[in-house]
Amino acid sequence: MMKTTVAILMVVFAFAADGASGGELKRYPIPAKCIQAESGRCYIASMDFGEEGDKDTGNKSGLLLFEDGKPLGPARAMHKDIREKGGGRYSHWTRDGLYMSASDNSDPRKNGRKYEVASTNAESELAGPIQLPSTPKRHVEVIRASRHEYTLRLSGNLDYENSHTRFNTGFTIAFQPNVSLTIANTGDRPVAWPKLVANGVRDWSTYESLLSDFTRGATNDQEHALFIWQTARENRYHCSPLFPDNEFHDPVKIFNSYGLSLCDDMGNCGCSLFKHAGLGKPKYSIDPKTRSLHGHVMCEAVVDDRHQFLDIDESVFYLDRENERPVSGDACARDHDLVRREVHYGPVFGGWADSEGSAAIFGKDDGAGQSFLRGHEMRYTLRPGERVVFRWDNIGKYAAHSEKWDQEPPFYGNSKFIYVPRIEAGATAGALMYAVNTPWAICGGTLRAKFIGGNAEDKFALDVRLDGKKVTRVWEGASRGPLKANVVIDDALQPRRAPAKYHYEVIVTVPSGEAKLKSLEIETDVMAAPLSLPRLRRGENKFAYTDQQDGPHEVTITQEWRECDTLKPPLPPTTPEYPAAGATIRDSMVTFKWPATDGARAWHIQVSQREDFRIPYRPSYDVVIRDRQWCVPYTGMFAPDTTYHWRVRARDKRGIWSEWSSAWTFRWEGPRTPLNVRAEPRDGDLVLRWEPNPRGSRPVTYDFYGSNEKGFSVHKTAYDSYARGRVPANFLGRTAGTEMRVVSPTPSHANMNKCYYRVVAVDANGSESICSDFAEMPHPSFWSKPPATAKAGVPFSYQAGVIRSLGDAQHRYEPKGNGFWEAEELKFALRKAPAWLKLDAKTGLLTGTPDASGKCRVEIEVRTQFGDVAAQQFELAIK
Repeated sequence: MMKTTVAILMVVFAFAADGASGGELKRYPIPAKCIQAESGRCYIASMDFGEEGDKDTGNKSGLLLFEDGKPLGPARAMHKDIREKGGGRYSHWTRDGLYMSASDNSDPRKNGRKYEVASTNAESELAGPIQLPSTPKRHVEVIRASRHEYTLRLSGNLDYENSHTRFNTGFTIAFQPNVSLTIANTGDRPVAWPKLVANGVRDWSTYESLLSDFTRGATNDQEHALFIWQTARENRYHCSPLFPDNEFHDPVKIFNSYGLSLCDDMGNCGCSLFKHAGLGKPKYSIDPKTRSLHGHVMCEAVVDDRHQFLDIDESVFYLDRENERPVSGDACARDHDLVRREVHYGPVFGGWADSEGSAAIFGKDDGAGQSFLRGHEMRYTLRPGERVVFRWDNIGKYAAHSEKWDQEPPFYGNSKFIYVPRIEAGATAGALMYAVNTPWAICGGTLRAKFIGGNAEDKFALDVRLDGKKVTRVWEGASRGPLKANVVIDDALQPRRAPAKYHYEVIVTVPSGEAKLKSLEIETDVMAAPLSLPRLRRGENKFAYTDQQDGPHEVTITQEWRECDTLKPPLPPTTPEYPAAGATIRDSMVTFKWPATDGARAWHIQVSQREDFRIPYRPSYDVVIRDRQWCVPYTGMFAPDTTYHWRVRARDKRGIWSEWSSAWTFRWEGPRTPLNVRAEPRDGDLVLRWEPNPRGSRPVTYDFYGSNEKGFSVHKTAYDSYARGRVPANFLGRTAGTEMRVVSPTPSHANMNKCYYRVVAVDANGSESICSDFAEMPHPSFWSKPPATAKAGVPFSYQAGVIRSLGDAQHRYEPKGNGFWEAEELKFALRKAPAWLKLDAKTGLLTGTPDASGKCRVEIEVRTQFGDVAAQQFELAIK
């Protein structure tokens, strides 16, 4: 039996004895191929470590790292320390990501040492695949027409749908009922494009059918865009690509062969899908585009002639301040607060730090591009005696561009084409050529042949030819009488050397005379994404078979699966705790709550404006969490006059999900965001003014906030800034009017004289709106008022006060790293002043001692590194 490596992540317990010592933790090796260099002395091991990392659990990972049997550490080291100091430091950060270093800072891939992990977590799933109790099933369907339908029932309590959890970098699957699906040509004529579709979904065989499936049910452009986003993110995961070229930019290839991609690949695929879905020219004046951020690439659709940044890779989009429409990347680059409000890398919630980091990659220097690539089809022909075997596991074979990109993905599938040519009475004399063509990426193969030699000198050979040119001899032999060949041709097919292979030829050399080829079997391993295959789900399943052979032919379909009825899923909550079903609520920050369910260890909450939950209302309300309540820590996350639907399901320790609860509804009542927030000069000061939003409840007061950070989020208490550490609250005050003096030479609050201001509306119930767009003060500009007099012989000083922008927090790979790359650096200078006055160029402190009475004219300028200049002029009377 072929040894297989299961591609799915099964639920197991890893707290086990290690052979001779009953108290030791069982250790599991980290294959060198799973380790990649990161930076400095840091390496990243990528595999399923059986539990969530410290990032997701708040430093509760029980993972331990060993080098040649000796514990390494310290654990939970700062990543900066791992990079700079190494010395065995490590950090289990995500479920499949371990930041590590060797004890002597050598390369753990090449130092000859054995690296292993164990866990102190009693519920760790580190041990690897196990088989849950199940009963094998098999069905054979013989088809003699180009169209045929049949039904199969999957009994039991489990299927893929209620046994998997999707997270950003993979899937955990507690039970996969689907084992294999074989389509065999058992007739006498070639069968063109045999295709099986389950339950009317996931026909991704052509670009058109894939796009049709992705947008199924969409009735307008907004739905088309979001349906593409939703279906794409559900059927792939974030992973280092196997190919850096356009191989991963064709949506048909990505979703059928690979099912994994980096952000760049999904950005290009998404751009193509949006374009060909009609979300661009000629309907609109602009086309979809890709956006190149600092460390990220993604796509933007076009709806109503405006771009919308729909991030398939980070599983996120961003709503406007009316909580109605997705916004563009330009809007995000201008105002990072829009980005911070959403959960990134979902649906498994990993903390709000990801949202801060994702906001920081947007900048006004982002690049733009376009990719509308299409063309690949999953078209193939089965010759008589040929079959394709689709499987939901893998045998450890994959295609890659080169050694640099050669890293085994954590989740993928291997299927295979098997061709047994019909050799009548044995083939004799000469070179016989057999072509192999497959629309799935080839990653290996095996040749099996039987010969009969007429004499001892009869020499047989098997060759593999790529691209019609390069010929590699993979086997040769000589014999009188029977002779067998069984040869793996992986090396000859060069699956890990660009380009990706979809065609090769097998050449069989048979000597003259009485020598014969008795039989030949060509087995070709391919990459086929498990999520693309026609799978069974619980209950009745309708299968539709089609091909393009008009004449008489015969195809035999064999399906193998397993059923599990001994394990029962947990039960969902029957009633909500908050909001109550049908309630109207007024919370500024809504905390969803639901009752406990026996055996539940995690929960999935969804909020949607649709009864069918086809897409979430926003990404922050489609999350998997470990608590029985969920609150987004920002005000005004909902819009008034809108009905929302929400539901919850429970997951047990085995990774099995309950059914969804009933869908409950609620409405939120509160004010909408203030409009037209701006600064207006008045009596030498600047007054912040705004208009109440005509929609939503009527505001009775307004809270206003100030900061020098562009794109800041509002806080009434001290908070942790992404790049500044712990900083004071930016709340300034409250007013019943629609204006407030914010810039003045006599400030009454520390948050006056800031560069940016926002306003939050508050109604009679105390419900707060989302914060407004920010108003930007002129900068640099002087807010301080210089003194009018000085005394001769007495030291004089004046500290110039200037409004200065920090810009917004930016992520960069340069040595400066994360920080305020656009913070204004002020340089002061005297344009005009008496000789006794001196100005500190850095601080703007003007000092000196007048030597005589009289009047003098003083002019100060402040200049930024960007060339912006402000000046202040005043007359000083010296007495």
